[in-house]
Amino acid sequence: MGRRPKAATEAVATTEEPVAATPVVRRRRRSTTVDHAAQTAILIDSLLKGRGASGASQEEALAVVNWARGVHAEDAELKVLTTRVRRAKAQNAPERQVALDLNKALLDGVLAGSLVVDVNESGSVAFKQAVG
Repeated sequence: MGRRPKAATEAVATTEEPVAATPVVRRRRRSTTVDHAAQTAILIDSLLKGRGASGASQEEALAVVNWARGVHAEDAELKVLTTRVRRAKAQNAPERQVALDLNKALLDGVLAGSLVVDVNESGSVAFKQAVG
């Protein structure tokens, strides 16, 4: 196995197309911060739409806003728990995850405008289908 003739190596070099170097794409972590002020305005607007002319008290509005903030706090706490498997088992993380998924779906529905939030006589948060 000797050397290749010079003519053969030049022919191969001229027929190959130069390959462009692909740029390196670095991944960034997506950090999502919740705009609590904007969410508060949307939640109060939804509460007032559901109440109509009767309006809502400050305590009722505060109950709705605290519920939404509790959903975000539970989400952050479960993210920490799921990284530590033993602690997650000890603190019933699967059941809490199901409840969190339900609350997040309700919160997303209220923020999207498909659900209307209300507070009933017992002080718990209730949801209705948005009309119109």
